[in-house]
Amino acid sequence: MKYIVGIDGGGTRTKCVFADASGHPVLEISGGASNFLTIGTDKAVSSITSVLMEALQKLNCSFDDVLIIAGGISGAGRKSHSENLRSSLIKKLPENFKNIYIDSDARIALEGALAGEPGAILIAGTGSVVFGKDNSKKIFRAGGYGRIIGDEGSGYSIGAKTLKKISQMIDGRKDEGKMLKSFGTIFNINNSDDLIRLVYNPGFDIPSIALFTVRAAEENIPEAGRILDEESDELIKHITAIKNKLNLVPLRLVLIGSLIENDNYYSRLLIDKINSLNDIEINEKRYPPEMGAVIMAKKILTENQAFQ
Repeated sequence: MKYIVGIDGGGTRTKCVFADASGHPVLEISGGASNFLTIGTDKAVSSITSVLMEALQKLNCSFDDVLIIAGGISGAGRKSHSENLRSSLIKKLPENFKNIYIDSDARIALEGALAGEPGAILIAGTGSVVFGKDNSKKIFRAGGYGRIIGDEGSGYSIGAKTLKKISQMIDGRKDEGKMLKSFGTIFNINNSDDLIRLVYNPGFDIPSIALFTVRAAEENIPEAGRILDEESDELIKHITAIKNKLNLVPLRLVLIGSLIENDNYYSRLLIDKINSLNDIEINEKRYPPEMGAVIMAKKILTENQAFQ
């Protein structure tokens, strides 16, 4: 049997799917992290090759039986990054296997969510970005600039804005509200020194504060509701920008990420705003990212794209 391989590589683990030539999954396996920007290229390559070799062993086959490997790896959105990772993988894999295609994790999420069809995905978790594909298969994006100059509407942005509001309330630069009392109780914050120690402690996760903000909004704390209203407006701007680029009527949109994929105050607020827009249809996710990589790999084979 010949196999098509799809890989979803992230900061926590690497998921791998071996599918038959028609794209139906035969074996799924997972391994360690493969975000090369955080763990380095050598460790990322090691994680990816390890899951590939384990899968081949389980299937009792070799790279001679693999038609193509497509991977969506966190951090590989730039061409220079994806090409460097691909070159490193080729050097590491046995039999000088070259039929490898590397793209970003968002790219395979797009393919999986919409089963390869035109449309868009909005990702809002730690960061935020919207990816879309038009009828001519051209890829567009909006956002995804990272926490320093972007990531509006994300967990990081919500968390940072919440912390700023808390600091202002502690100082008296902003009227003290229910949010300060709730925050102080949960995080044992009584003054500015406490807040500084919390936030600047190594390993403190700013995006995690977004969960507090969402819960506070659920409890009708107005300051939290205002933050989420402002941040959801930013995601609407992302959606509007991609809609104008794709020129799809209606635009099929899939929501992805811990903040907006699950039912909560923020996701409901966002969905209400999306539903008020014209010609946008919210869809459920069809397949996970690793299957999106399989879909992408199969298309590359069909289009007979050559690898150098």
